[in-house]
Amino acid sequence: MPPATGIVISGLGMVSSLGFDVVTSCAAQRAGLTWRHPLAQAVAYDEAELEAPVSGAPMEGFTNGFIQSGTWVRMAVTALEDLVDYGQLPGREDARFWQTTGVAWVLPPLLFERFFWPDPEVPALLEAYCADLLARLTHLPLQMIPGGFIPGGPHGVATAVQRAEALFTRSRMERVLILGTDSWLDRPSINLLIREGRLKTSERPVGLCPSESAACVLVERALHAEQRGARAESRILAAVVQDAPEAPSEEDAPVLSRSQSAPEWGRKLATTVQRTLEAAGVREPFRGDILLDLNGEEWKARVWGHAQQLLHEQVDFAGSRLVLPAIAFGDVGAASGVASLCVATRSYVRGYASSHRTLICSVSDEGGTGALLTERTVQKPSRAP
Repeated sequence: MPPATGIVISGLGMVSSLGFDVVTSCAAQRAGLTWRHPLAQAVAYDEAELEAPVSGAPMEGFTNGFIQSGTWVRMAVTALEDLVDYGQLPGREDARFWQTTGVAWVLPPLLFERFFWPDPEVPALLEAYCADLLARLTHLPLQMIPGGFIPGGPHGVATAVQRAEALFTRSRMERVLILGTDSWLDRPSINLLIREGRLKTSERPVGLCPSESAACVLVERALHAEQRGARAESRILAAVVQDAPEAPSEEDAPVLSRSQSAPEWGRKLATTVQRTLEAAGVREPFRGDILLDLNGEEWKARVWGHAQQLLHEQVDFAGSRLVLPAIAFGDVGAASGVASLCVATRSYVRGYASSHRTLICSVSDEGGTGALLTERTVQKPSRAP
């Protein structure tokens, strides 16, 4: 992908276990706050108590009673309302604004063993119970861009940026709302994590803390943002993605575990980062904040470890700072990439970023990798929170 130097982020929205708006959520993450709560649907063995609840990071009292697409839309409505308020966007009375605003929605891989959605019905289900429902509840004429549903997991945010960039060059669409939603806290998802041994428990210290979140960013051409007086707080310099490898075609082909695949995925992530820096025209070793979606699982740490060994010429690790949003938010799955864009942008606004550029790296559960490079923009005085 060529450098997307003309794309800026002009709005943020987020809801998480630490707050119901992007300002609170990112401030809590910056302050090192966490919120953990026992999950009624999962227990683990404990020597002292024999049985101990597994901890998660739910939005207690907010998503209770919702499941799967219902949870996604419930969170998305609040995140979108936050984005409209944060970005000082017009209401539904400005028909032209919303008719030239598309939506790219990053979702988790829609695996049958987790969601039990029949494959042939998935497109219709997403349209009816995600896109149409979100438009009705927000009273906004939202429309999905071509290929707007991106069920790729965390690295899907890079795909969304690429599709937005391509859309701007061939259509009248002026801006794209990139939305990421996910929740690990419904019973089918928890059961999948238990079967795969991925939960952090009293008897398994290496594992993820299941959580849920929705995050969104508004991206548009810098010229359009300036013309409408928008507050462009960061710029996306480049985005590169490598999708997950295809499953072996032969029935007898061995299926590798994530830990076994870590060396290959680490090489993919390193290549993704290298291509991102090259696309952005970065010639010196990168120095700044590096946002990673490490979540406590051993396989993901292995992937990053292998990638790190291959990136010493492109990244100055001694002069960079690693930021792990999952420490604060828990594992928010497909929402993590978009949430990282929010965290990076707020770090520019509040002045605590270690550099004027931030590198965001994502690895999805099936081996897809993505990388984004963002840059702080020069700010004019504004009424921004």
